[in-house]
Amino acid sequence: MRRVVLVTLLAVSFARASDDAGTMEQRVRAHDADRTRRIYGLARVHWDYPTELTGGSGILVTRLPKDYDCATTCPMRGFTVQGALGTGGAEASIGYASLVAETGRSRAFLRHVYVGYGIRAAYVRTWGSSNLSPEGDDFVGVQSGWTIAQFSVTFGVFRRVPASDPGDRTKVFAGIGWGF
Repeated sequence: MRRVVLVTLLAVSFARASDDAGTMEQRVRAHDADRTRRIYGLARVHWDYPTELTGGSGILVTRLPKDYDCATTCPMRGFTVQGALGTGGAEASIGYASLVAETGRSRAFLRHVYVGYGIRAAYVRTWGSSNLSPEGDDFVGVQSGWTIAQFSVTFGVFRRVPASDPGDRTKVFAGIGWGF
């Protein structure tokens, strides 16, 4: 008798779990249907080593609920593409970011990034007033960035490509500034 009751309880539990799985799948699909892809503009002004005084821009591709207008703060995370030109070089990067920001009235540009972090693969080309010699070297590496109340810090580890001096291939680059 106990076995029959136990088997019956297990059968009912498995049946309910399979119904819950269908319901869970429906909830996930409904949640995804409520979200839309958005693209926001990014901007920054930095003092970086080795590119020195640098201005940059980029985009953040994210998915947010349809009813978010982001004129006030919105949590965002997604894929980034960024570029920057400076007196000592240029940088191009792709990566991932997570931040809390607002667009204000612009709706397409992140005017205020309150807090955020990002990790990106970057390419740097030096020229002009760069402190690195020889001038005109290329670097590839991984860079991280953090922003708190519009103040940002970047830090990255880069390798010279091709290696012009075998003993001096890896460099640490860093910067501070405004924007993300």
